[in-house]
Amino acid sequence: MNRLIIVGSPRTDGRSAHLADLLFESCIDECPDDELALAPVSTLAIEPCQGCDACKALAACAASGGASDGETAEEACRRCVIDDDMAEVYELIDAADELVVVSPVYFAGAPAQLKALLDRLQPYFWTDARHGRKRPATLHVVGEGGDPHGFEPLVGVVRSSLSCAGFALERVLDWVGRIDEDGEITAEAVEHALAPLPGQRASSDGGAPVPDDAAKEAASGSVPASASGRNASSAAPSRPALRLSPEGGPVQGGGKAPANGGAHGKQRASGTGAQGPRKPRQGSGQQGNRPSQGSGKQGGKRGGGQGGRPKQGGKRRG
Repeated sequence: MNRLIIVGSPRTDGRSAHLADLLFESCIDECPDDELALAPVSTLAIEPCQGCDACKALAACAASGGASDGETAEEACRRCVIDDDMAEVYELIDAADELVVVSPVYFAGAPAQLKALLDRLQPYFWTDARHGRKRPATLHVVGEGGDPHGFEPLVGVVRSSLSCAGFALERVLDWVGRIDEDGEITAEAVEHALAPLPGQRASSDGGAPVPDDAAKEAASGSVPASASGRNASSAAPSRPALRLSPEGGPVQGGGKAPANGGAHGKQRASGTGAQGPRKPRQGSGQQGNRPSQGSGKQGGKRGGGQGGRPKQGGKRRG
């Protein structure tokens, strides 16, 4: 299993960075043989989309396997004419079996730095990625709280752009007001219901919307309940993404509340700092009680891989 965590905050040591770092370390403990990458926009140089439509011509050229005069095959297959760190993000997105986005809420929407990354997914629009089998994605929404306008615009832009790149947003975890300014988790996340898209109907279990036809067949009893694609463990409409163990470490949702911190307890994730994208060591350690990144899915393992931490500054890991 190859997972990618995109951190959408411009801050290197804020709430989103702390949560992303906790999720990253949890994935290492729980699935030590899986490959994992962390891509914080705070350490990546990503220019905004220029709306030039050059990616359309590049996609056509790559599909034909040709290169124009003076171009190498690699240049012909590039996705965007802008030469920056987004080229490496494309590689990580292509390799990911599962995607997680951790983002703060800025006026109900995405920060400019994250929006720039999402807009640069436009090249996928000219490929078959949006028409094929979708890979799962999860959004963790972080904020101080107090804005009555919610965060539906953030959910909408993440959902739309990731769909273009071949991902289906399956879960939205609401951490707003549940992580303090020091990065300590003060309450459990609440699962935010996704609104059905055209051609979909709301799931009867409160989870991700399902296609109309599948919903009708499931209601008639002609297909098994698992046809909606949700595991039995993810049927609860509002289950927490993280719970805290009595020792202070997080455990998978559904367990007992910690004894040393009340019903919610506190856990501080170490700050992400100024590090760029990273990948854990492969094949080391035992599986622990740390939670997954919140997508609710366990995948196959990919053994091997290079040991140690990756290079800093936005370079691809291993």
